[in-house]
Amino acid sequence: NMPSSNPNLKAEKGDVWTLGYNTNLNDKTAISASVYYSDLDNAITDVMVATGPNLTDYDWYYDNAKKEKRRGMEISVNHEFDENLSGYVSYAYMQIKQDTGYGFERNSNEKPNTYRAGLKYKNADWTYNADLTAVSGQKVRLSNWYGMSGYTDKNYFVLDLGAQYQVNNNLKLFANVYNVTDARYQEV
Repeated sequence: NMPSSNPNLKAEKGDVWTLGYNTNLNDKTAISASVYYSDLDNAITDVMVATGPNLTDYDWYYDNAKKEKRRGMEISVNHEFDENLSGYVSYAYMQIKQDTGYGFERNSNEKPNTYRAGLKYKNADWTYNADLTAVSGQKVRLSNWYGMSGYTDKNYFVLDLGAQYQVNNNLKLFANVYNVTDARYQEV
């Protein structure tokens, strides 16, 4: 089920702090790193409510959490192998804790560990790319009261492929194939 709307939602307010550093190791390799922290009031979240005669069905609605604290970091390396081939790797960590009135708890929407890697090949008219994303440690977002998982896995990897053709200066044609691995996952 899709979450129901809530006309009583309040605007999120808060502070976000980010500290980052970018550097080039040489003319072909760049490194980037950042850390962040946010402290929000009225963070918008979705809430699951058990429904049905045996409380085995569920419904969702949006509501405001009292407070939300988010922290994380990301590090990435980009490298040009030659004039046509480049690649990247990255790692990101994220933790979200929300207080919905009962103290801070880890938010089930987070993907705590995200690993990415990709390759891109480009010549005069064509560009091809392959991007791999792996996630570990995610809480299963949907489950019924019998412990059966919903539509996502705790750990998964997704492979996306793409190609584009530069017809002229004003027109590109492209095709993408997402989730070649047919993973069960969610974007938050």
